[in-house]
Amino acid sequence: MDLPEVDYNRIQEIFMRITDYSEIPIPIGGRCESHYYYRVEDLTEEEIKLCATYVLRRFEKSHDIDQIKVLLKLGGSVTLFAEVLFAIWCEYTGSDDLSLEVYSDFLFENGKLGFLRGKNTVLVTDVITTARSTLEAHTTSTMRGLRINAWISLIDRTFGPGPVPVISAFTGAPVSLITRLG
Repeated sequence: MDLPEVDYNRIQEIFMRITDYSEIPIPIGGRCESHYYYRVEDLTEEEIKLCATYVLRRFEKSHDIDQIKVLLKLGGSVTLFAEVLFAIWCEYTGSDDLSLEVYSDFLFENGKLGFLRGKNTVLVTDVITTARSTLEAHTTSTMRGLRINAWISLIDRTFGPGPVPVISAFTGAPVSLITRLG
């Protein structure tokens, strides 16, 4: 199977449709806020598939796609982006040794991680906002022996370099960290 070409203008249209703007910054999670909010839960299955195809094409331009053995889905995702990406990836590569795992404390409990140790891995999430949770997952996974090759998301709002490339379907508006006094 060949990956179809994806028109980036279509990707932009998709994200403009799910973008809300507010004059007053909207709290996002517990640590940041922004005037822009992306309702990823409103993405259709076809839109998610289109975004996953686009991201996989981008990933393939800079990585050896056949070397990746694990997609590690981060918690907090509200879409099936990781699952759709996994299905397209397997169909495209014809791979039966790629696995989709869910990042959790359970995954790292004593003795449960051995089957992943040393494998080339990609972290997958809907939106990378401040990169804090992604960086925490990256650090924990790396300390447990996984090789993290990239972070993949629908939307990247970090605007900064990380320890590995970030490959996203859309670059979202930046966020502001909330400073709490006392």
